[in-house]
Amino acid sequence: MSMGPIGMSSGMDINAVVSKIVDAERVPKQQRIDIERTKIDTNISAYGRLRESLDTMKNLMASFRQEKAFALRSVSSTEESVVTATATTDAIAGKYAIDVLQLAQSHKVASEVLPEDAKFGPGKLQLSMGEKSFDISLRKNSRLTDVVRAINAAKDNPGVRASLINDRNGPRLIVAANQSGSENALSIKALADPDNPSSELSRLEYKTLEQRVEDLEKAYDEAMALTGGNKPLNAKESLEQAKQEQQAQEQQKQQEVNERSRQQADGAVSPKEATSGRPQDTIPGWTETASGTLIDSYRAPQPELDEKALKKSQEVPGWTNTASGTLTDSYVTASEAQSQLEQELAAEKASIAKAVAEGELSAEQAKKMERAKLSPEERERLEKVDKAAAELKEAQTALQTYTGMSEVQAAQDSIVLLDGVAELSSHNNVIEDAIEGVDLALKGTTKQGERPAEIGVEYDRQSVRTDIEQFVAAYNQFFNVSQDLGKVDPLTGRAGPLAGDSLVRSADTRLKGVFSSSIDSAPEDLKTLTEFGITTTRQGNLEINYELLDRQLNNNFNKLGEFFGGSNGFARKVEDAIHSMTGITESIRTREKSLTEQSYRLNDDQTTLDRRMNTLEKRTHDKFSAMQDATGKMQSQLAGMMNALR
Repeated sequence: MSMGPIGMSSGMDINAVVSKIVDAERVPKQQRIDIERTKIDTNISAYGRLRESLDTMKNLMASFRQEKAFALRSVSSTEESVVTATATTDAIAGKYAIDVLQLAQSHKVASEVLPEDAKFGPGKLQLSMGEKSFDISLRKNSRLTDVVRAINAAKDNPGVRASLINDRNGPRLIVAANQSGSENALSIKALADPDNPSSELSRLEYKTLEQRVEDLEKAYDEAMALTGGNKPLNAKESLEQAKQEQQAQEQQKQQEVNERSRQQADGAVSPKEATSGRPQDTIPGWTETASGTLIDSYRAPQPELDEKALKKSQEVPGWTNTASGTLTDSYVTASEAQSQLEQELAAEKASIAKAVAEGELSAEQAKKMERAKLSPEERERLEKVDKAAAELKEAQTALQTYTGMSEVQAAQDSIVLLDGVAELSSHNNVIEDAIEGVDLALKGTTKQGERPAEIGVEYDRQSVRTDIEQFVAAYNQFFNVSQDLGKVDPLTGRAGPLAGDSLVRSADTRLKGVFSSSIDSAPEDLKTLTEFGITTTRQGNLEINYELLDRQLNNNFNKLGEFFGGSNGFARKVEDAIHSMTGITESIRTREKSLTEQSYRLNDDQTTLDRRMNTLEKRTHDKFSAMQDATGKMQSQLAGMMNALR
């Protein structure tokens, strides 16, 4: 029979007992904190929704207040595949006819087919893109791939890109500018090592006929300065030679055409293969198997002379413009000057040849020995004559037997004709301020015989119409939010979080007051919001009469800014009304700040409660543990006494 105290046996659940005691103390206080926190959080959220809906309307009004809101332009194009446009607020409304005569394109040149094992160097290539230039150095036996890498890897490369394309007959070097426009034309000059003039670099240079003519003129002028001559170049000799070569080439081409026609008649070749006027008939080194940009853009050179060449031709005796082609464009010759220079060098060359023939000296050693016999003045002059003769010969050879790269795609600016009278151009396919405030983006050229594209610049009425719709939608959103937060459901009696709060009614009243007020600075027929077709419904939100709104947009678009804009306009009044509620120190912000501070105090109350409950739990647990220990000892003593009595 147990004599221990009831409930004090060793099987007692102390934790459960302590938990019940602590919960009895915590629950009422925790419920109060939770209820207050829920209310505060709900009110903070409610004021936040109200403020955000007002700020949305305020931001829309800020854009209305700016003058550019009613100065935006819309742009249309009847041929968007040819030209599109963008317009700033400075653009004048109107319609403009645009003929795109040509698009801008970048310069591209290509070499003839080269042997796969071709070696170049030693020497340099001087490459230019417009006024920007850079050099690359090539070692002896450099390959085409080495040339490509050197060009692309040059640190001071302004935008020249090199690549290789391959056809059945061998590789071609392609060099292109990465910027379009005539001002970014390419030029490539080869400077071979004087000790190794056969470095093949001349096959990689690119010079226009004009540049080669200028080189010849420069060398001729230097020769004339040395020989004391002053007569102009005689073009007759070069022209006659060019005519003969052209006639020979034309005869050969005609024979080839006749042969292809015969083969077609015999069925030996297809009609396509027999077609005359193929690229290979006019472009040296052309093959039909070439691929890539080369075959897409290779163009035969035009036989007509450029403007500068025509001007020069009028100044050169014996000139005729009947010749055409690359060689026939070589309209100057320096044979007489070359002969005079050679005459001055003739005696020295005879002595050198004699010394070499006798086997005593090499040509270079004999030359140095002959020069050593001269006075310093005579030696200096002879060296100048020698150099001038070499340069003149090189210039003549380059002009008449050019072996360098050919033009694949010309560097050209874009050109448009505006309203049939004004010609505009740009180095790229965007012409800025083609019309004041209007930029043109060129996409294609106007086809011959077709009407020009028409660009229309109009006031952006649709954008303003959309802005007004957004304003009405923003107010209606605010109105719905305020009704939801401040209403009391008559059926359920459920109240919104801000029911009874005068701030909600005050916000709507202030805005409705601005909507119904008159703007003194506005025109007579645009004094109030209702004259735009914007009215208040019986339910309290706003609605738009689109017929009236569109009439104002079409008839009084230029006056809209006087109603909405300015420091005393409608937009500013709405902004001020909203700021008086959502400003940092105004009513809604003040309420939110007060609720936030209450939330912070609840956090402190929660921390205090948690600390007290932890202390209570520990203290209660310790008491029950001590009681259980004491009970255990008493039961042990009682058991000993009972055993002694037995």
